[in-house]
Amino acid sequence: MEIPTRLTAQEGRKFAFTVGAAFAVFGAISAWRGHQIPPRVLWVLAVALGLAGLLVPGKLGGVYSAWMGMAHRMSKVTTPIAMGAIYFLVMVPTGVLMRLFGHNPLRVREQGGSFWVAPLKGGRSDLDNQF
Repeated sequence: MEIPTRLTAQEGRKFAFTVGAAFAVFGAISAWRGHQIPPRVLWVLAVALGLAGLLVPGKLGGVYSAWMGMAHRMSKVTTPIAMGAIYFLVMVPTGVLMRLFGHNPLRVREQGGSFWVAPLKGGRSDLDNQF
């Protein structure tokens, strides 16, 4: 994955305002929970990003690159954990319940003494324009 080191002014503003707003929200939540120092740090980061987005948005390539690199490294850990949780909390219980109730979606049921599944009506001409 290649992360651009140069941003256009529009991309820099979008990054700065989005991440700055997130820092401001997290600072507000932290202040609401009664913390003293973390909200101030988050608000300083929010203001710094907001000012940088207004004054020098094209120069935020390094900050953007570092931010996205950190996000990419975090996703290497969180994605397998989330997918594992989905598998073990959703797929496995569903499969166990299906086995308990005797349901097998891959099993072909015998109809009229045979397992033959009759083809749909139509002919070879139906295969010409499939899509």
